[in-house]
Amino acid sequence: MNEHITIIEIMKQSVICLILAIFFVPMLVSAGQSCGLVARPVRGGGLSSSVVGPFRTFVSTVKEGRRHLAAAAVARAVSIFAMYPVDTIKTRIQMGQANAFSVNGLYKGVGGSLVGQTPYGVLTFGSYELYKGALLSKFPDVKPYFLYAVAAVLGDITGSGWLCPSEVVKQQLQAGMYESTGEAVRAIWAKKGLKGFYQGYTGGLARDVPFRVAQLTSYEIAKSFYQRVKKNRNDEKLELSPIETAFCGAVAGTFSSAITCPLDRIKTLLMTDSAAYGGSVASCISKIWMDEGLSGFCQGLVPRVAYIAPSAVIFFIAYEQVQQRMK
Repeated sequence: MNEHITIIEIMKQSVICLILAIFFVPMLVSAGQSCGLVARPVRGGGLSSSVVGPFRTFVSTVKEGRRHLAAAAVARAVSIFAMYPVDTIKTRIQMGQANAFSVNGLYKGVGGSLVGQTPYGVLTFGSYELYKGALLSKFPDVKPYFLYAVAAVLGDITGSGWLCPSEVVKQQLQAGMYESTGEAVRAIWAKKGLKGFYQGYTGGLARDVPFRVAQLTSYEIAKSFYQRVKKNRNDEKLELSPIETAFCGAVAGTFSSAITCPLDRIKTLLMTDSAAYGGSVASCISKIWMDEGLSGFCQGLVPRVAYIAPSAVIFFIAYEQVQQRMK
């Protein structure tokens, strides 16, 4: 087995296992071998040797990954539903609507959002755990916080292709442009086809990757701090309690949401009115600066933090508790 495994090879292996775990398709048992993460069979070992090794590695990886996948699915669904009204208000403010705090339509588009966000959470956080574990194992001499950041980037890219269409539909519903998810999907398809569901993709990725790096790295740092304190106290249970998890989640959510607010404003405008803002990140930045100045990049900051900080608390409590109970 080649010990110098690249990040791309790790990513390929993790994505294969994630797809199989999500759809429960018992196939591609030699994926580990083809991605370079499993030793080649011994010459003369026959068919059983060439299949059993990769199959055992595959089953082991998926078994471990499914715990992260289940935890991510539950945590994402609960946090999205609980905080959806605040997200709607944030979107309205960023679009400059006068009736941003109206109670009408606060949950408009929540079904479509859950359809998009829950698998996205599964892909992003499930793959993050796999990437993190593989990177820490293969690069033990590299500082762990750097590897957390790399795993966060890879995890978010893994989920981004699924997320963008649901975000486009959700934000146009929140803005009051359509009355139902079905109407929004049909209208977007009629106007721009498949491309319409990926308008603002680069803006979303430009926001989500830095956000995920900030969120997961700060969470891991806070979590590690608590675990060191517990270890120094000779506490036999190093797992975080719900209260400790809530604190770590609040730190991660507040920090990451605040520093990425300008990127979120750009993403919102590109997804809801791409043509008016030039259709690219650069043109959108230029127009905001010319029309609104520096304050334009901070529009929606308070509701964004008010939405993401509690959402992160809810998410990480559910995420840690589900994982602990599935061990």
